[in-house]
Amino acid sequence: MPFRFLVLSALVSLTVVSISVPARAATGSTADVRVADAPAARAQAVSGSAPVLQQPTPMSLPFGTTADQTLHATDADGDSLSFSLGFGPSYVTVTTTGPGGGAATGNVHLAPSPGDVGSATASILVSDGFLQDARTLSITVTGPNAAPVLTQPGPMNSREGQFLNQALHATDSDGNSLSFFKVSGPEYLTVLTEDPGTGTAEGVATISPPAFSAGTTSGTIGVTDGALSDQKTFSITVTPNAAPTLDFISDVFVQARFVTDRSPWCPVRPS
Repeated sequence: MPFRFLVLSALVSLTVVSISVPARAATGSTADVRVADAPAARAQAVSGSAPVLQQPTPMSLPFGTTADQTLHATDADGDSLSFSLGFGPSYVTVTTTGPGGGAATGNVHLAPSPGDVGSATASILVSDGFLQDARTLSITVTGPNAAPVLTQPGPMNSREGQFLNQALHATDSDGNSLSFFKVSGPEYLTVLTEDPGTGTAEGVATISPPAFSAGTTSGTIGVTDGALSDQKTFSITVTPNAAPTLDFISDVFVQARFVTDRSPWCPVRPS
């Protein structure tokens, strides 16, 4: 006598099929068997593990340029994965570069135009064909890259053999990291970046004039954001390191068994 089996098709519709069984089987009975006939549905029934998308880092760039970021995702079931854009500006594209077998990579590409200046968000998706994960990407599109501004260094006055430092300051309206550098000047002038900052930078200029370098000269220092720069020139004055002078000491006559002291005098030369 035929038994009726109830089959679940694609998790949506129910299909009834008839299966013949030997006559010796019990009669007058009906069994309902629910089977997921889609492979993806069976995989969900077994594990239910969704892929996991690693949070993308915020992206910032000037309009008219492009930027890319690699996307990473994993899947506990070892499924191949695909990346896509859930929502976001039209200048955002998302592609799959390596579907993997449990570990996948993708790419998000930005190519904003002048009308896209400002802040925006995009939703990045990863899917194993059945389950998915999503993360939000923060995007900042800036205007044209502005050059950094170096604060004018003051004159530096020293003498031969004396070290002298001067703090350097610079700003960048785009919030870029900056670095200071020596453009020109005497060999004893050095420039160092102490803090590149993110829009405000600090550095130091040092002069250490050796002997016989007395005179007046100039130095030029620059600051750059990696693309644009600013430069400033300042004066350097080095005075001779004059030898000290000892006052004349007259003859001293001392009788035996007596002690006589005499203090020499040396004028102190102003710094």
